[in-house]
Amino acid sequence: MSRRYEIDVTPDLVEKDDDGWYPQLRMHYYLTLGREFLTNRDAKRAKAQLETGENSIWKPDFNKGQLLPAVLLLENLNLLQFLTPDVQLRGSDEKMLEFKALAVTHRHVIKNYLNVTISEKLTPIAFPLRVAEGIAQKLLAKIDLKLDYVGRLGKRENRECVYRFVSPDDERDLIFEQWLNRDEAFQNELVSVTNNIKLQKQVTGTISDDIPQTLNQVESPATQAWKGLKLKMRLGLDSAGRFYQQMVSQLGEAEVF
Repeated sequence: MSRRYEIDVTPDLVEKDDDGWYPQLRMHYYLTLGREFLTNRDAKRAKAQLETGENSIWKPDFNKGQLLPAVLLLENLNLLQFLTPDVQLRGSDEKMLEFKALAVTHRHVIKNYLNVTISEKLTPIAFPLRVAEGIAQKLLAKIDLKLDYVGRLGKRENRECVYRFVSPDDERDLIFEQWLNRDEAFQNELVSVTNNIKLQKQVTGTISDDIPQTLNQVESPATQAWKGLKLKMRLGLDSAGRFYQQMVSQLGEAEVF
């Protein structure tokens, strides 16, 4: 557990981990500070699955191991707009109505990638007495965050529930700092190895130009495929299934079962 979180293990951390905190925290990290490292993370995970399966991939395991589709989905839904401290939010705000319309339109994709059920009957933020039932609250729960209920404000005949975000005091900032240091160190090491391979090729000149090379590419095929997914998300968030086949084909002639 200390290797997973890279901080001292405490009873409170053990309890949170038992409650499923790690995948929530990991999603939050890759949605924010660790965003630039996500494509390499997913490509590395896919490569390991190919090697373990001897060039075969079990589709459910592959989908479960990839985080970028879910992160891209949360980005396109603009979930981070809710994480500004002390800004009061109302369900009637124009941005909140736009957020609900977008979420309802793409509710099937949200269900597939986040396992969150969205429907027209849900409010944009939350129900007054059932805070976990609003669309924003349901999605924020994927990163273990929530909006606090402030109260009902406005004139008596037109009072409305108001919410705001309060930054959590749960040491996730410390964990994110450790993860960021780890990922930056790994990225620097990867760049160093790549540059060394390029230098050796230039010095020796023993590799024929007509032989396909992969080690000296800064962008891997998986990275290029992920960029394609982001474009597809923006065009309609409805081509993830076709993208999966495309990515597998770029990773190699893997058997999908």
